[in-house]
Amino acid sequence: MREFIKPAIDFFRSIKGELAIVFGHDCDSIASASIIYKLSKNLHLKPKLVVSRHNFEVDEKTEKTIRKFENVSIVDIGDTPEERINKISNSVNLLLIDHHLPKKYKCLYVNPRLYNMNIYMPTSYITWLIYKEFFNDDDILWIAAFGTLGDFGAKNNRSIFMKLRKKNLELIGDVEIEDRKLLEKSLIGKITKMVDSCRIFEGIKGVRYVTNLISRSKSYEELLRDDKVNKIYRKFERAFEKEIEKVNKEKIEIGEFLIYEIKSELNLKSSLASYLPKVFPKKIIFVAQKSKEGYYEVSVRRGIKRKVNLAKLVERISKSVRARGGGHPTAAGMRVEDLRELIEFLKNKKGKVCLLC
Repeated sequence: MREFIKPAIDFFRSIKGELAIVFGHDCDSIASASIIYKLSKNLHLKPKLVVSRHNFEVDEKTEKTIRKFENVSIVDIGDTPEERINKISNSVNLLLIDHHLPKKYKCLYVNPRLYNMNIYMPTSYITWLIYKEFFNDDDILWIAAFGTLGDFGAKNNRSIFMKLRKKNLELIGDVEIEDRKLLEKSLIGKITKMVDSCRIFEGIKGVRYVTNLISRSKSYEELLRDDKVNKIYRKFERAFEKEIEKVNKEKIEIGEFLIYEIKSELNLKSSLASYLPKVFPKKIIFVAQKSKEGYYEVSVRRGIKRKVNLAKLVERISKSVRARGGGHPTAAGMRVEDLRELIEFLKNKKGKVCLLC
């Protein structure tokens, strides 16, 4: 057993009764929640799935919901204020499983970056490690794989894909274990995109539907056969193609930087940001979308020929504009008050200060 998962092992060996599983909206969150749900069911607990209103934060409304439970597990939500988590842990038995930059949370806290800041291990991979300490992983291997792939963690966590290839060759075939190739050429890549399309078209309602489906499924084939998911996925493919056509016409290029604003109401930001690095291999890419609250959510990615640490880049930018952000070396995100402010900042810094050093 890896030392960093021990708090989770002890947690699941000691609790009884109901367990609230709190999670965000992306593939890694959905997969992590589904794995913990299956683990809890096999341990004869009573799991309840709770989707946070915000993808990266346990908001105040969700906080009120989970306070009704004695046992709570939060998965893949890494940006909740420390004081909120610490306050929750004072009144509930709280386990937090995450892989983002560590915070000073006063609860049972499983995060490999507490031990190695440079490791990249999505939460779905971590929950797979936890599950294996209790049961055979045959029924959750595909879930952990699509969650890990959805967070672009396949190359750094090859073992799960090597094992999946032996168990379900049809999901990977002879495709190289490299994130973009798996997404584009394998069945596990299609599954990843199908799950994500539910978030894009149905929001929290879609996240709840597909997580309920996966967490109660006996195999990946149930997802592939589901009429509702297939209908949503076909809509996603059409919308995505139309958005790609707009990029070349409306993108803003500032030296090494490329900025594109999605004006559709569909939340295509993360999917588009993950696709564009192969189209613009030498660029640092910002894909922005305005929220209902008025600020901009920005996904930051690097072209396939760039090696810039995006977490550090976002940190530097956030100190100079009205923004907050974070993430990983290969993928980061920002919340920006005014997109024009970000654009003007990049224009003014071009050739003057090395943001990419």
